[in-house]
Amino acid sequence: MANIGLRANFGNRVDVEVEVYHKKTVDLLQEQDVSRTTGDTRVTRNIGSTQNRGIEMNIETTNIQRRDFSWRTIANISRNENKLLELYQGIPQTRDRTIWMEGYDLNTYFLVRWAGVDPRDGAPLWYDSNGNVTRTYSNANRIPYKNSTPWFYGGITNTFQYKDWTLSFLAVYSAGGYRFTSFGRDASSDGLHLMESNQSVNQLDRWQQPGDLALSPKPLWQVTNANSTMNSTRYLQNATFLRLKNIYLTYDLSEAWTQRVGLKGASVSLLADNIGVWTPYDKAGRNSFKQTMSGYPMETTVSVGLNVKL
Repeated sequence: MANIGLRANFGNRVDVEVEVYHKKTVDLLQEQDVSRTTGDTRVTRNIGSTQNRGIEMNIETTNIQRRDFSWRTIANISRNENKLLELYQGIPQTRDRTIWMEGYDLNTYFLVRWAGVDPRDGAPLWYDSNGNVTRTYSNANRIPYKNSTPWFYGGITNTFQYKDWTLSFLAVYSAGGYRFTSFGRDASSDGLHLMESNQSVNQLDRWQQPGDLALSPKPLWQVTNANSTMNSTRYLQNATFLRLKNIYLTYDLSEAWTQRVGLKGASVSLLADNIGVWTPYDKAGRNSFKQTMSGYPMETTVSVGLNVKL
């Protein structure tokens, strides 16, 4: 493992810390299938090696510093790349929706590619392993396709202070990477779960007559619709987002007032969580990663607090 860091301070106003790392892990432990004649189904083996490398940067700045007012910022950004260098006997290992394969990201998806809806009759379409459009779904057509590792991610906190008032807000972000949404799959069931579970508004953009260029296939109530809801890239969503995670406002009561009531100090605060999320592929009247990133849409909560020192 190699790790190099650099820290610099400029006039007590800007503090920058940068760290670059490279880590190689060998003799990676993983369970492997074995013949049942051994009396067991799986054993733990040293199957290969992985590589992680990346960069992390943290910046703290004092933007304004005056007698009654100050503004400070803390921001960080990280990027990590990982790669599977070696596997036991070089044989790829597949899971439900992902694959471990030499030379690929550890978080690589292994899915059949979605080709859309046939405008002639509303049937679902896929690509086979050679890139040809087919009306037949088959796991044999799965290929390594995209991964869930973001290009970069981080957060930023701004704190404003005016006399006895303090306002702070935290925003987090992630750019790049994809997420498979099981919730989105169940909510876009093409009629299969129409009567027992809520459905995505995207299902309104459905095939209805020959020539329709629709987002969703022809809905069939309680029918699997020729495997249209099977795991495929149809349910992969770009995971880029910017989220205003919380806002914190506090007011410190004056020392003269707190002493008058027998306290050493007191403050009141207002905290709001999950204010909002922005994703670059939002469209009016459509569901996107914003609605499925936590399974269900995130709840905004607001709370009020009182802190006292006795």
